[in-house]
Amino acid sequence: MPSAPDAAEKIRKKLATGALPHDAGGTTFAGNGTGRLCNDCDTPILPVEMEYEVEARDRRSIRFHVRCVLLWQMYRRQGSGSDS
Repeated sequence: MPSAPDAAEKIRKKLATGALPHDAGGTTFAGNGTGRLCNDCDTPILPVEMEYEVEARDRRSIRFHVRCVLLWQMYRRQGSGSDS
């Protein structure tokens, strides 16, 4: 199942509430989906899809669909005014 149609809206809300971090810890893994939920759009990342796992500075592991990780990167940078 691809990311939810309202993924962009969900990311903005989750960034605003702190449910998603504004910064990444620097370690990112990518591979086949594991069936776990995307931390952005709350839909499963299927084995036929690419899954990104980002370690946040607070050590949380955040999982994303490809589209969701790109949206998260864009919105977090817009909110912080930096490219980190």
